[in-house]
Amino acid sequence: MKNHLRKAVESMREHYIQKLIDAGMYQSTDETLQSLTLTELETLASRIDHPQ
Repeated sequence: MKNHLRKAVESMREHYIQKLIDAGMYQSTDETLQSLTLTELETLASRIDHPQ
């Protein structure tokens, strides 16, 4: 069960990282993205869909 949850979280992280890269907010070589939590990535990605 733990492995399934871990894989799901990692899959979501990769989804949001790719979304941020595709939007041009970050470069694919930017290691900063790898250090962010899932919640932080979700927050950044939400700014793409709902800019203030």
